[in-house]
Amino acid sequence: MNPFYLWRNPTTGSRRRLPFRKIKNALLAKYEQKRNRLSPQGLPFVAVIDPANICQLSCPLCPTGQKVEGRKGGVMKLSTVDRILEELGDSLIDVELDNWGEPFLNPDLYEIIARFQNRAIQTAVSTNLSFEKQFDAEELIKSGLSHLIVSMDAATPFTYAKYRVGGNFELVKANLKKLAEVKKKKGKAFPFVTAKFLVFPHNFHEQESFSKLARELGADRVWFKEPYFVQSLIDRLYKNVSPQDLKHSGPPPSPKRKNCHWLWSSVAISWDGGISPCCFGISYHSRFDYGNILEQSFCSIWLSEAYQEARAVFLGQEPKDERAKVCAQCPHRGG
Repeated sequence: MNPFYLWRNPTTGSRRRLPFRKIKNALLAKYEQKRNRLSPQGLPFVAVIDPANICQLSCPLCPTGQKVEGRKGGVMKLSTVDRILEELGDSLIDVELDNWGEPFLNPDLYEIIARFQNRAIQTAVSTNLSFEKQFDAEELIKSGLSHLIVSMDAATPFTYAKYRVGGNFELVKANLKKLAEVKKKKGKAFPFVTAKFLVFPHNFHEQESFSKLARELGADRVWFKEPYFVQSLIDRLYKNVSPQDLKHSGPPPSPKRKNCHWLWSSVAISWDGGISPCCFGISYHSRFDYGNILEQSFCSIWLSEAYQEARAVFLGQEPKDERAKVCAQCPHRGG
């Protein structure tokens, strides 16, 4: 971790005014990761928290959109947010409010954002932004949101419809434009807006025109990203494309890490309070939860045998717990 991360968000550039206890905890967590401590005293300072694991779109490579059986659908209650803040409010620095669904489908999203922001926690939300009633540009700015990530993946309606099935390209553009207008009118720099483009064979040719469109709509940043996909869903989008071909359509993959920062400095929390070691496929299924923050103290989960075994995986040990065994299949293991 670059120490300057503690004073300035590396994506948005916004300054942080952090209590000393948060800085101390973050440094401790990273130190314990370097030392490979299986029972760390530091707590996660980054969290991916899912306000809703439901979505109005049917994206072909998304298990939620394709209704793959997993965690029961629902939206996070404000009481669950309060519980998270009670347990982790003094350690968290950054929270991303999304994962397996569309965050704006939670009617309390603006209040959820505000509650985290009020605890010196910078927030980000990733959204398809393809809706009318749920989106209020003025309320979003008022909530204090730091970073809004808008998934568009196209520069034209035809290409957009190929992947964002059920979405409305023109509505997304209108919402983005409205947000930019309100920000300008109020003299606000935030939320910082990222226009995201998942790179596929079908949209590869629109990258340059997408960059131009995103800037015209008021985006502060354009992000081209390799898609995360469930292998069994590939034929829903491409009949004759292998996973390897799909990966090659996007940016080069990140190099493998020798250990996993998630297990020492980050955590994923589902709408129902379920605790997962990371935000990838394991968090889609409640059977892999390491515990539930509504039923146990977070520290008891963080120091549980399952978590300790998962950390040991990155030291070359083979875990016995079925939940920790998922980490043995992680591409970041070893190297």
